[in-house]
Amino acid sequence: MNKADFDLNNPLEATLKLMLASGRFPHAVILEGGTVAERLTLAKKLAAALVCSAGKAEAPCGVCSHCKKAIADSHPDIPFFTAEDKPRAFKVDFVREIRNNAYIIPNEADKKVFILENAHTMGTEGQNAILKILEEPPSYVNFIMLCSSKSGFLPTVLSRATVFTIGEAKAEESDENRAAAVEAATAIAKSVAAIDDIEIVKAAAVFEKDAKLLKSALPVIQEVFAAAMREKYNAPDGGEEFGSLPEELARKLSRRALSDLIEACDKLMLSVRMNANHNLMLTALCTTLRKAVSK
Repeated sequence: MNKADFDLNNPLEATLKLMLASGRFPHAVILEGGTVAERLTLAKKLAAALVCSAGKAEAPCGVCSHCKKAIADSHPDIPFFTAEDKPRAFKVDFVREIRNNAYIIPNEADKKVFILENAHTMGTEGQNAILKILEEPPSYVNFIMLCSSKSGFLPTVLSRATVFTIGEAKAEESDENRAAAVEAATAIAKSVAAIDDIEIVKAAAVFEKDAKLLKSALPVIQEVFAAAMREKYNAPDGGEEFGSLPEELARKLSRRALSDLIEACDKLMLSVRMNANHNLMLTALCTTLRKAVSK
């Protein structure tokens, strides 16, 4: 393994690697949790992969000039901004500088990747300022925002970024609750594998009067799709409790469809945490699933 590469035995890093390889990586991500060093190390791996000149499936190769400069923290297209971990330490002046810099095309790579350490310490003014570029960023720009907890961000900022949690501790749940979530998620995955709109609606009906089950099942649904994506790249890891479903999904769905489903689950889980309307959530889930099977 090269120094910049991802640890495929780590579920989060394996998922990020697959998303990068699919070419459907979000323009803005938030890395929360873990230690300062863990967040920064992962951010640097992502940045190296995004500027790497090797093919998407090989990035980060660790040997091209872009990877070498990224590893050495000397790449001109990976601007790094940091602040102390205290309220309002990430000044609005930083954000204005970032916005101005973002509209300058990359010097060497095809991408310009901004790493913002302790981004959660932006005040409301700073977050509203960065929101403007998160809404309509130049096509060559990616943002990697690091924080101890995403709770410091405004909902509007969270809605325009994909959140990944390092070392996320799974909430304690009873075997009965886990079994119910796996059963519901498996039904959803089977309906998607069947490429059948009616079956998708039937499978989602179990959530109509059970918001708690939807909340428990969404991460499990994402687990199934992530396992399928790993199958797609001949890197199966985990997902044994779903039997042959990941393999079947990998055969029937494109990489783009699986990537869209994984990202959509993140958005839906965020909406659940923000207490979005349950009926709208169900509609969004069904719409997302039906779009995936139509591709």
